Amino acid sequence: MFSSNSDIISHLPSNVLQEILMFLSIQDAVRTSVLSRKWRYIWAELPQLVFDDTFFRESIRTVKNNKLILTIYKVLLLHRGPITKFTLSLPELGSCTDIDQLILFVANNGVQEFSLRVWKPDCYKLPSSLFSCLQLEHLDLRSCMFKPPRVFKGFSRLLSLTLCEVVITDDVFSNLISTCPLLETLWIEMSTSLDYLEIAAPNLTFLYCEGIFRGIDLKTTPYLEEVSIILKEYRKNLVFKEGEPFNLVMLLESIPVIEDLQFDHYYVKCMAASGVPKRLPTTLNFLKVLRLCEICFGALDEVSVVLCLIRSSPNLQEISIQAYPGETAAIDPILDLLEVHYWSDVPLKQLCKVDFGNVSGTRPELGFIKLLLAKSPMLKKLLIELDSEDVAEQNRILRELTRFRRASPRAEIIFENPDEDSDED
Repeated sequence: MFSSNSDIISHLPSNVLQEILMFLSIQDAVRTSVLSRKWRYIWAELPQLVFDDTFFRESIRTVKNNKLILTIYKVLLLHRGPITKFTLSLPELGSCTDIDQLILFVANNGVQEFSLRVWKPDCYKLPSSLFSCLQLEHLDLRSCMFKPPRVFKGFSRLLSLTLCEVVITDDVFSNLISTCPLLETLWIEMSTSLDYLEIAAPNLTFLYCEGIFRGIDLKTTPYLEEVSIILKEYRKNLVFKEGEPFNLVMLLESIPVIEDLQFDHYYVKCMAASGVPKRLPTTLNFLKVLRLCEICFGALDEVSVVLCLIRSSPNLQEISIQAYPGETAAIDPILDLLEVHYWSDVPLKQLCKVDFGNVSGTRPELGFIKLLLAKSPMLKKLLIELDSEDVAEQNRILRELTRFRRASPRAEIIFENPDEDSDED
């Protein structure tokens, strides 16, 4: 038993104390060294070192910008033991030589999780020492130039990879992915650089792609469960594989166990350009969540893609769609597609939640809502975010919606608009 005035925390095992300190900033962790003799070197054995915005804000009070890198050097020199996680994300990182030295240090200390976010106008070229970190399991890079040496054979233990505004060629990218056989999570955000994405990752389960790329080939991705593709702008000649036009059917056949799928407006447009079947030849039996951004319900091709995906996904549980108020041409063909009696063979038996944003109350939008209400016997919640700020227009939309038949007696319709809290019906 401890006496009433004893320090209970200090009697905890060292590994437990390290776990506690990992919740603190570097500065606060270092300050614990003055608590007692036992605490003196606990911080110096922390396996995780994070130099980020919090570190910068606290340091700038006492240290000038150009001296910040020296503070980081001092921490590393006093550190004992392996460094499994190292994060460097600061507004001012100093010269490229400084960054090179920091990476060399952590590379020699068994780093498994490395994050480098460079906030400089020029892209930082990664040093060769990073490519020797064969024990890496998590890699997160921003504003870097990824140009590995010829002897680089990949990261055989890598589980997750994030590339944001990284300069990398198509060939280097495809080779990198194919030489990370354990990769499970891939996050890509590119405004330029990558043009054609070839992804061969047999263990990949999560993929987020955002950029202005010309094509994407999910070459070997049998276990992909969550996919988000944000194209950012329309590409007229989008391809699926080199030499082959983009094909919606081929894309979805390459992700047979997909559970969560997100496309943006431009990617939907590209899918529509290749022709849209009424239903996919391969049913998406595992798809539970469908998220679509900026869909124009006045465009027949976009509505056709939306309905094709829904028809082909009998086990959908959640649909989230943001509407886009684009120009409306002839709407009669669109309204025909949304007629409930054409959906007699498509009961949405698992659908329980729908989020429909930026709704302006057009006839196709209301027809889509009517269809979902009529075909979803398990629906619990339909959230509709109204776009119009005109009270009379809002009331018109509400009156229309309250007249629609609901297959689910438990279906709750929640309305939201820019000026008021949500209303329930």
